[in-house]
Amino acid sequence: MMKEKFKSVHFWLVVGSFMLYISSMFFTPFYVANPKADIYSNSFYMLLAGWMAILGGGLIPTIIWLANPLYFFGGFLILNKEKFAIIPVTLSLILAIYFASLNSIMDGESGATTNITALGSGYYLWLLSIIALFIAAIMTFFKKTPSSNFS
Repeated sequence: MMKEKFKSVHFWLVVGSFMLYISSMFFTPFYVANPKADIYSNSFYMLLAGWMAILGGGLIPTIIWLANPLYFFGGFLILNKEKFAIIPVTLSLILAIYFASLNSIMDGESGATTNITALGSGYYLWLLSIIALFIAAIMTFFKKTPSSNFS
């Protein structure tokens, strides 16, 4: 059973996706106009603290942050060969792509915003990891399951 899993393209796509995701944590996700807002230079900090945007009134950044738990949930479902994985992974991909359309982001708890000047390599690695997982989810969704014989 385990050898079969290691030969699976799905398995290696998920592993590759997770490796891209982890490597994205070591790069800057995006750059902002305010030089004092250095918190955005750390992807790992963004992962850990992104959900707190809701406390400062940032509904959109919090919704986009949900791409992360959806990504991990989808990866878990793919590894368990669940066709349902396509839903959380697709939502994760939509949210990740939507982030690129934002012009500004909250700059602290006061609700003030700062302009996003450029997307960094951390964002692109994060996006690539979600795309790889999306491909695995599509493959899982369209994979024919062997019919069980209850004779």
